[in-house]
Amino acid sequence: GINTLDEPLQAAVIGALTVGLGALTVAIAGPGFDALRGTFLWELSRPTWPLLGLIYVAAGIAHFTETDGFENFTPPNGTWGLWWTPFSPRVNVLWTGAAEIFGGAWMTFGAAAPLLGISLPAELGPVVSDGALTLFLLTVIVTPANLYALTHGANFPLDLETPPNAHAVRLAFQSVLLAMLWEMATPTLLDAQVNLGLM
Repeated sequence: GINTLDEPLQAAVIGALTVGLGALTVAIAGPGFDALRGTFLWELSRPTWPLLGLIYVAAGIAHFTETDGFENFTPPNGTWGLWWTPFSPRVNVLWTGAAEIFGGAWMTFGAAAPLLGISLPAELGPVVSDGALTLFLLTVIVTPANLYALTHGANFPLDLETPPNAHAVRLAFQSVLLAMLWEMATPTLLDAQVNLGLM
């Protein structure tokens, strides 16, 4: 029903949801993860996080095999009275799919190389971290699609019937995903600060 409101009110709701999503991400990535560091659960799960790369690769491939389904919940220009991109929804689905494949494969490659006994050259830098930063930025960029799915009741690919509460849960999980990617991207972010003379 949010899409039935006047556009200024829709924009205000989207702004509030975006701020809330950002605040939740910061809370999880900061105090939330700090409270878990060193616990059995943290030590058990943290090494598996780069496996998210495989999920991104699969999702990226799906952008090409289920293009219409992804286009269904990609906001067209003018949504909420404020959304605009230089590309059509289809082009946005395709380029984000390619970026998901690249970032996911890069992160998975970085995590798998040491397990396979492959020594990566130093010139590649922190591969897992770089892949995670790529996926973090991409996930931020595609968040409006999840907002659109919530506000417009759009079904996910394969035309899965998706009730509003499922969209809300998916949107909240976006904060967990962003926090995890931010955590994995930290070495790259620290390197960038050192290179810029900020540390």
